[in-house]
Amino acid sequence: MIRLAIADDHELIRNGLEMIIGTHSDMQVTLQAASYHELLESLRKQHVDLLLLDLNLGDSNGLSTVEQIKTQYPSLPILVLSAYPEEVYALRAFKSGALGYLNKSVVSAELIDAITTVMRGEKYISSALEEILPFGTDLDPEKKTLGDLLSKREFEVLSLIALGKSPKEIAEEMALSPKTVSTYRTRILDKLSLENTAQLQRFAYETFAGNTEPTL
Repeated sequence: MIRLAIADDHELIRNGLEMIIGTHSDMQVTLQAASYHELLESLRKQHVDLLLLDLNLGDSNGLSTVEQIKTQYPSLPILVLSAYPEEVYALRAFKSGALGYLNKSVVSAELIDAITTVMRGEKYISSALEEILPFGTDLDPEKKTLGDLLSKREFEVLSLIALGKSPKEIAEEMALSPKTVSTYRTRILDKLSLENTAQLQRFAYETFAGNTEPTL
């Protein structure tokens, strides 16, 4: 049985979440809290397996709430529920210690999936957020090398860009059409979260000037 705590300052939302969870026999809401203070008091008295946490509690707001709870309960998985847009807050929530982030507009559709994912010790990322993450579902991009991110062809194009070659020269050297080279270039920009040719050229030069394959 998965024992869950819900911390949200709106009773209607807490009750709605409990109803959704209650339809699953292996899950049970055993703790509700309307404020940060009430949550801490309850957690001192009762063990739970997972916390559903609203970022906007009356007496504590923002991502600092996640950090404070993780400091006191480092082994407690936290699934953030928020009305704030994912593209702005989700990655920051993960860095603060949360294992999942759900926008309240889609809670009912994804809640159970998010809970089961987090209980496996995995980070939950919604399909909408996954589409815009520059590194996909890997939230530790600094551990990825260029070889992990780029295909062999993309890596070759990047190395030739570092040598100052033009798209036409790259196409001739690799026996590709200029259009194909342009496609590779666009993919590289997307994968490296770069915005334009100038940034790409600078990145390529700085990367290959060191004659090493850096992690990003």
